[in-house]
Amino acid sequence: MRIMKFKMAFAFLLFSFALISCDDAKKENKEKEVEIQQEDVETSTENDEEVDYLAFPDDARVFFKNLEDGQEVTSPFKVEMGVEGIALNPAGDLIYHSGHHHIIINGEFYELGETIPMDETNLHYGDAQTEAELELEPGDYTLTMQYANGYHQSYGEALSAEINIKVVEE
Repeated sequence: MRIMKFKMAFAFLLFSFALISCDDAKKENKEKEVEIQQEDVETSTENDEEVDYLAFPDDARVFFKNLEDGQEVTSPFKVEMGVEGIALNPAGDLIYHSGHHHIIINGEFYELGETIPMDETNLHYGDAQTEAELELEPGDYTLTMQYANGYHQSYGEALSAEINIKVVEE
């Protein structure tokens, strides 16, 4: 009987050892799988190209369609905004090679990547408008048209246009 208990205890120990070894092997395999997955993520990140949403085609430009530098206007007056070589889309989403207009009253262009503030001198046309009606008091003004991406980040001087106008009384 004693030998039988010893054999059973020995068998139980062998069985336990086998289970432990099996669990260790599973753990080791799981750790190797995780390492491999992490390496795959690092490799795919290194190989994926990051999209530059401030890039634009070389031939892209913005311009005033109906106003010329030095022109006299009466208020209110229409501003027609032109764009060529880059898509016109509403603000909100970043879309490669795409943007919308802003008009800056008595201010200069924004540097590449700068976010254009929203206030009374920085007018946003985030619904992809190409026309606006401005009402200004008589006087001399600088109007700067600035193109920006879906997050209102400026495309810089290259996609801006500036004119001087004089608002006169009727």
